[in-house]
This record gives sequence, C-alpha cells and structure tokens, in this order.
Amino acid sequence: MIKHYLHEVNLEHKVAFCSICGPTEIYVSQSREGKKPQVICLNRLRESQAAAKEHRNELLHQRQGWKPRHSLSEIDSEKMTAICSICGPTQIRKYVGKRYTNYKCANKERLRGRNYRRNAYTSRNSYPLQHSLSEINEANKTAVCSICGHVEIYVWQGKRKMGRRCRNAPVKRVPGAQKIRREININIINRFKIAHGCKHCGFKANINKLYLNHRNAEKRDPKIEKLLKLNHEDLMRELGDCEVLCADCRRLISSEFASQKLVPISSY
Repeated sequence: MIKHYLHEVNLEHKVAFCSICGPTEIYVSQSREGKKPQVICLNRLRESQAAAKEHRNELLHQRQGWKPRHSLSEIDSEKMTAICSICGPTQIRKYVGKRYTNYKCANKERLRGRNYRRNAYTSRNSYPLQHSLSEINEANKTAVCSICGHVEIYVWQGKRKMGRRCRNAPVKRVPGAQKIRREININIINRFKIAHGCKHCGFKANINKLYLNHRNAEKRDPKIEKLLKLNHEDLMRELGDCEVLCADCRRLISSEFASQKLVPISSY
C-alpha cells in the first residue's frame, strides 16, 4: 500500500495536504494522556478498511459452511427499518445490551429462530406417555421420539406454523365448537321436556314423543335444527315461549285450530 504523507496539518478543521491525494480531510485518533494523536489521511483509512474487509471475507470463504453476513446500513431506529447487504430494504430487531445497542436483520433472526425450533427444540411438557420430538430433520422426515427413538414423522404446513407428528403417535380428534354446542343444546332441550311434560295429559315417559309447541298458535313451532345452533341465551329465550305437548295432544290441538280458522270472503 502506498504511503500517504501529510503536510500542513490543521487539527482544528481536520484538513491537511497529502502527498498523493492533495488537499484532503484527515482522521484524528483519540490519544492517550501524554501522547500525541495519530493523524491519518481519510482516503488511506478507507482503503485500509476495505482491504481488511476483503481479507476477512477471503478467510471466511475458506471456512467450511461459511454464510454471508447480513450487514446493515441506513438504520432508522424509529421506523425499525434498514438496508441489509443480502435482503435489501428490511425490518430490523433491536437488542439492548449492558454496554451497547445492537440491530439485526429481522429476516435472519426469524430464520434462525425457525431453525432452532425445528431442529433443537424439545417439548417442555414431555410426559412419559407423550411422543415428544427432537433433532427434527424435515428434509428426510425423521426425528428422535421420546418413546420410539429414531422414527419417521409426518410433516405438514399449517396456517401459521409447521406441524410435525410421530408416525406411531395416536391422533385424538377434538370435536368442533358447533358439535359441542349441538350436544349441549340437545341435553338442555331434553331436560326441559322431562321437567315440564305434556301440558294437557302430563305424559313424560318417552322424550321422542314429546314436542315443542309455540304458545302463540299463529306462529310456527320452533325447529330443532335451528335451536341446536343457538347460543345459551337465545335458546333459553326460545324455550320460554314454548310449551311441551305429546304427539296425541298436539294432533288434537292442530285439528281444532284448523277447524276454527276462518276463511276470508272475497269481495264482489
């Protein structure tokens, strides 16, 4: 590297005359007590830093498994954005240490966390009868199960995360919310029928022969399929407007109402 000799150094304005660059800016290093500060041509400093960076990259390329670094520039701490040397414009994450604050590329941190959870994570709730997985290899679809040892696994992509399961693990089907609500509403309706019984004859021996009838004869009787989809408050409100009738009493009431119903006369 060609030496840059400095003349006419002005430490106040940080300028000097370089033997190669001519009039140039200078870099003044912080000096210790009792020593003069070191003055360097700014162009020379930049050249030395670039040469050191190239030398460092060459050493890294020689290592096995080397990966490029996500160096950041133009960091905006308010918007949490920066320009990554690999990803380009990207979001960043802030890490506050004891001595300094560090910023890292969000894409790199997200990928690192994902790889850790997939390959090095073991379930904390690893009960003796639970198939907990570790050392997961998604490419070969293999892992180490806490019960089965080295085993093949099922891998699928969910809406938010990757799913993995041991092939020997039993699958527990969890009923959906609608199915649970239907079962609860069926029990409520059956208890309501048994508690009230038929309004006229008091029959309550067979639930299948008891029906819900609306108190207002002009309105239609509620359908069971609609009642099973209601929440608890709406279901209790609907049952409050209904009465229980057996099949025989319901048939008699419907025939009497049909005979008493008046048909309007058409006007001439």
